[in-house]
Amino acid sequence: MTAAGDGLVARQHRTGPLRGNVAPYEGCGDPDFHGTLASIWLWSRAHIAAGETRYGPQIGAAWGFIESQWEAFVPRALSESAGDEAPFDCAMMLRAGLATHALVGTGDWRRFGDVAARLLAGYLSDLSDLGGRAFLDPGFLAWNLADYARVTGDRGLSARVGRFVDKAFGTRKPEPFTDEPAAKHELFDFSSTTATRIVSVIATEGETPFIGTWLRERIAKLLPEGYTPRAQDEHVWNACVAFAAGRAYLASTDEPFRVLHARIVDRLAAAAQDQRGAIGRAPGFGSETLATFYYGLALDSLLRKPQTTSIEEAIESSL
Repeated sequence: MTAAGDGLVARQHRTGPLRGNVAPYEGCGDPDFHGTLASIWLWSRAHIAAGETRYGPQIGAAWGFIESQWEAFVPRALSESAGDEAPFDCAMMLRAGLATHALVGTGDWRRFGDVAARLLAGYLSDLSDLGGRAFLDPGFLAWNLADYARVTGDRGLSARVGRFVDKAFGTRKPEPFTDEPAAKHELFDFSSTTATRIVSVIATEGETPFIGTWLRERIAKLLPEGYTPRAQDEHVWNACVAFAAGRAYLASTDEPFRVLHARIVDRLAAAAQDQRGAIGRAPGFGSETLATFYYGLALDSLLRKPQTTSIEEAIESSL
């Protein structure tokens, strides 16, 4: 992950009005809110995995950019007028914040996290179309909200996201990964909705014996044999599958999940060698921030999360 993190460092703005911003791809000068949050997550997790101080200045500058751009990207309500990327931005706010908390144990970012969580909880409660893909993938949104609720100890929020996941997905048998539809006439199709559905169930139900049995008896049969060709965003979709396989292996200890994870990660790692540790969305694309984030999720998925103080304890200790 450090190689991927180093690749993102090279694209971070060091000066000017966009200081801290991580460009979505080399040569792009646009502000990238969720891409910068993705970079914060990857740097924080790589920092923890390496066991060394490595990306502190970059993480600090990135949070400064997020604070300065918050009102420009995060609306007061997640309505249709807010745009497709706004729910994803809120989910990424939670993911980046949790990673920084695991790294330094500070609750400074939570004033943004609480707003993002409230917006996302309301959005999911009102969501009727469960077929969203890419930025509107409900499984991805629910997974991030569930993890945030657990770490913050917010039982009310946990109950809300739990009800959504149970109603939307539950432990019913999902469709096989290879039968997952592809988005038509859309710019992006990077998220495996089968994978994120599985991860959201694990996040809300916990790594219980029941979930382990569900994974072994129902989900393992649905796995692809390995890296799967896709018409669009092939690298990212496969990284998402590997991410789910890694989390499922930790919850079930079932060997097929570990084997699938290894096969996909080996393929992606070979592609990353040509991109200074990062990857693009598909073969033939240069390295991109969002694609590298999903690759990082795949690499990180077999790592147990470090034990840290609760966010409430971190806030109290900083007062």
